Formats: sequence, C-alpha cells, structure tokens
Amino acid sequence: MVVITQAEPDTVRRDDLVVGAWNPLTRIVFRFCVVYFGLYSVLTQLASTLLGLLSKPSSGVSGAALATPLVEWTAKHVFGIAEPLVTIETASSDRTYDWVMLFCLVVISVVGTVVWSVLDRRRTHYSTLLVWFRVFLRFGLAGQLLLYGVAKILLTQMPSPPLTTLVTPFGELTPMGLLWSSVGAAPSYEIMIGTFEAVGGLLLILPRTVTLGAVVSTVGLTQVFVLNLSYDVPVKTMSLHLLLLSIFLLAPELGRLLDVLLSRRPVGLSTQPPLFRSRRANRIATVAQVVLGVWIAIPIVLDCIGAWQEHGEGRTKPPMYGVWNVDRLMSDGQEVPPLLSDENRWRRVFFEYPDEFKFQRMDDTIGFYQAVVDVGNHRLELGRYDGAGEISTLMLDTPTSDTATMSGMLDGHRVEITLRRIALESMPLLGRGFHLVQDYPYNPNSR
Repeated sequence: MVVITQAEPDTVRRDDLVVGAWNPLTRIVFRFCVVYFGLYSVLTQLASTLLGLLSKPSSGVSGAALATPLVEWTAKHVFGIAEPLVTIETASSDRTYDWVMLFCLVVISVVGTVVWSVLDRRRTHYSTLLVWFRVFLRFGLAGQLLLYGVAKILLTQMPSPPLTTLVTPFGELTPMGLLWSSVGAAPSYEIMIGTFEAVGGLLLILPRTVTLGAVVSTVGLTQVFVLNLSYDVPVKTMSLHLLLLSIFLLAPELGRLLDVLLSRRPVGLSTQPPLFRSRRANRIATVAQVVLGVWIAIPIVLDCIGAWQEHGEGRTKPPMYGVWNVDRLMSDGQEVPPLLSDENRWRRVFFEYPDEFKFQRMDDTIGFYQAVVDVGNHRLELGRYDGAGEISTLMLDTPTSDTATMSGMLDGHRVEITLRRIALESMPLLGRGFHLVQDYPYNPNSR
C-alpha cells in the first residue's frame, strides 16, 4: 500500500501571517519604541550582556560615553545643574546623569518619531522590522534576567547578612539594607525568585517560548520594580525599563493571551511572521539564537561563580570568623569602662573577611582596619585604609575557641583587649530555622 502525503512547503508566505494594516496610533507608538528602546539598550548595561564573552557582564560596559557630552550640556543649560555629574559606575541607575539621559532619549525619540512618521507615512505596517527588533530586545532582556537570576541562585546579589548588620539596631538600617538583609537571611526564597528570573530569561531565547518568557519576566519584574520603589533601591529606572521591555515583547500576543484567559473564543496560531521565508533558514536561525543564548549565558555564570567565591558563601572565612564581645579593654594600664557615652571604647569586634577587621563602638558606629590575621604566629596587623599612620602589630592569643586577647600598641596607646565569641546560633534570625508545625507564631519582638 502506498500512502501519498503532501510535502511540507519549503517557504512561508509572510504576508499571509500579517492581519491587516496597523492603525496609525500603533505605527506611531512602534516608531517611538524602536528609537527609544534601541538607544536605551546601547547606552546602558544591557549592552554588557549582549557582548557575551567579550565583556564581563557585571562590568556595566555600555555606550553611555557617546551620550555624555549631550547629557552634560543638557544638565547645565536645560536643568541648571552646575555641579559635575557623577559619570562613574556606582551600581545605581538613578543618578542625576541617568535621569538627564532619559530626558534626552525621550526628546530624541519624539523628534525621531515625528520625522520618521512624515517620511514613511505611506507604510501601513512594520511586521518585518517588528520581528527583528523583538529578537534584539529579547536577548538584551534575557541577558539581564540571567545575570540577576543566577546571582540570586548563587546567593551573591543578596548574600547572608553581614556580621555587623546582625548587631545593628533595626531602626538604623536603611530601607535597602533591610531588604537586602531580609532576603539574604532567607536563602531558599532568594534561590526561588532567582530561578524565576533565570527561567524567564531562558524562555526568551527560544522563539517558540518567547510569549511564555515574556509573561514570566513581566510578573517577576513587576515585583522587582515595586520592591525597588518601596525600599529605595537605586535601580528604579533600570527595573522599570526591563519591565517595559517585557511588556513590549508581550504586546503582539496579548490579545490572544487574553482570549485564552478571559473568553471562550477559539484561539488560532500566532500571527507573528517568521524571520525568513524559508523554513530551512528559520531552523538555522533558531540554532543561531540558541548559540547566541549560550554566548550570553556562559560569561554570566562564570562571573557569578567568581562573585560567589570572592564575597559569597564560597569565600574563605578567617579562622576567628564571628562576632566577638569586648569583655574588657585596658588602655595605657587603665581599664576603660563600657560607657555608652564613650565614643572611642570598643563594644564588639568582627572577623568576617581575611583581610579586614571591623569594630563596633559603644554608640554602635562601625570602624574598619585593613588586617592580616595570623593565628598560628599569634599576630594581628592592623592598618588604616587611607594608608595614614603606621601598621599596628598586636599579639593575638586564643586560649579557647571562644575567647581571645589582643595586646600591643594601637593608635599610640598600649592596649589589652579581652574578647568572647558570640554564638551566632543564639541569634533567632540565624538559629530559629524552619518549623512546619507551629501552634503559635514565634515573634516575641512584635509586642
């Protein structure tokens, strides 16, 4: 028996997938988005992840320098800002520079949209440009979602609360510090939201899962944007733009998605045209997009692993790691009583990083020294970060694992300091753990 089947055509008629002409308002909004989001992607940190292996993703490499002359001129002559703008990377996207740049981008995009609309007024749709522009934005957004997602999965964006934070009064924490500490104290939650972001980024890479990826990223970035607003995190403009990019990617399929969720109407195939007319070319394009996704993802993962080893949970901790109470402090032969009015008397010391020594004064302010801790040779070398003054060398004695003494010349005074380690497990935040069954809420500080 011979079965005759119709061969699958090798070409796709793009025009058959376009549903009529776009209305004028849609065309105007699209032109604005192309100009605005295109410039924004090039001039901000989105560019760093698109460079893949050519750049360190967390370096914030971008084309911002190209806009700096215009931004500085606008700041001075339009907004009357006389002082120099902060142009160095500060891990903030809410600098005065950034807000002025956004103003410039809006003005440029409005002018560009008007000129484009006049010169190209006869065109009824931009279906081909849309599909290619979506590819560009997909990978820019996917890179950012992977960067922030993997950083959370490895607990490096919001690490466990620093030792100094554990003994800082609640009211003295900044809103951002409170958010960072609360998420860092719940690693399972941080891993979960990081996985959500990373999965959203991965779904944006494959053409067939773009809509699902846009839905996932829109939900996740809405939460991120609200948290940034609520806790004064200085990446409000960046998170807003990432959210807008997600919405832009979702917009062409939003009608079909609402039909699935809210109506009983049958939903047909997507009307979005493919990249090419040839099915073979589209299959090659899919493979190329996967390769590009790998190109973007590899340096992100390596960067986050490096951060995990440098300042995350994978870092090397000093032998005396922990918080130590200062039980007794002798200065020039006289005991210094632990008075809250004494701004110089130490209350606690912290061994958290191998090359750093922190101390807390009686008024709860924190001081820092560069340090070399050599427990084996009973030596502790302390030096100021500004390089001023001589290195202070103290004798370090640890008769037990939970007691220690430091003695020697420090800042011109002969001191002898007796320390006692605090059991970190005694702090409810670290020692409470998870309880599936609780007859009553455990929150003694709420009264």
